[in-house]
Amino acid sequence: MLQNRTICSWHRANGCEGNVIKELHRMAVFVEVVEHGSFSKAATALGLGKSIVSAHVAALERRIGAQLLTRSTRALSLTQEGSVFYDNCRRMVSAGEDAFATVESRRASVSGSIRLTASYNVGVSFLIKELARFRQAHPDVTFDLVLEDSLSHVIEERFDLAVRVGRLPDTGLFATELGRCRMLLCAAPAFLDTCARIRTPDDLVGLPWITIMQLPHPEKLLLVHGRTSQRRTVSLPATIKTHSGIGAREFVRCGVGIGLLPDYAVDKDIAQGDLVRILPAWNEAHDRPISAVFPSRERLPTRVRLLIDFLRESLSASPPVKNAAVA
Repeated sequence: MLQNRTICSWHRANGCEGNVIKELHRMAVFVEVVEHGSFSKAATALGLGKSIVSAHVAALERRIGAQLLTRSTRALSLTQEGSVFYDNCRRMVSAGEDAFATVESRRASVSGSIRLTASYNVGVSFLIKELARFRQAHPDVTFDLVLEDSLSHVIEERFDLAVRVGRLPDTGLFATELGRCRMLLCAAPAFLDTCARIRTPDDLVGLPWITIMQLPHPEKLLLVHGRTSQRRTVSLPATIKTHSGIGAREFVRCGVGIGLLPDYAVDKDIAQGDLVRILPAWNEAHDRPISAVFPSRERLPTRVRLLIDFLRESLSASPPVKNAAVA
């Protein structure tokens, strides 16, 4: 989002400079309208009246001789000309922000707040610990962390960063991969004491299955043998369904069934013997990406860039889960 000091400096210059400054100011206002999705929200963010914001956009349309926005009672949308014009305006605004960022980056310390979101499982299993480590290196950075298993709206809820696991939907946001995770078949030792030895994927059929409903195919398991590349698909109707990865892990830890859980959430449990990895020779067909998602690549604050690099380095340094388990 355009920093207030930038837009205000242009606003002050508007009354004493020529037409170029006026147009630059209007272009910056136009960017705010598009990114907020409404005139009133942009006006609030800029500290201007709604009528003034509307007049700036109208002046641009007269100057260009084309309609930039299609207005309705519920939403705004860019016209074809508006989309092309917005891309150029955003680059102009980004250049202005980069000028400030270049000066800020020369300061010895990084400061400011980072608002970010992730699922409970990612947050509790990995992210919170890493944020604590990051603050040791950058004590002037503060966090506003929202943990929820439903997908948050990054722009609408003003998040600087979202950490997502799995294939990302096409939302128009920017993303970079932090690392990869593998989903592991796990069960508690107490549960395994109650059932026959699991030697092949077919032995899973009929056993209580804990399902994370946010997985792409929650009741189907596609496995590949690591040595022979043999593939098997097993249908496993859920005994317990949950939308929470951390909830599924706790059900498995309680010994009520088998679950497919991310390695970052269970590696310690496996190492300590609280969980056992089942069929370690068989893996899910594809690893899953762990991604950082953010609203704008061009105007990413330095503190957020540093955090993304820090998380990527932390994930790359994580030791792989050992295969010592029930074959």
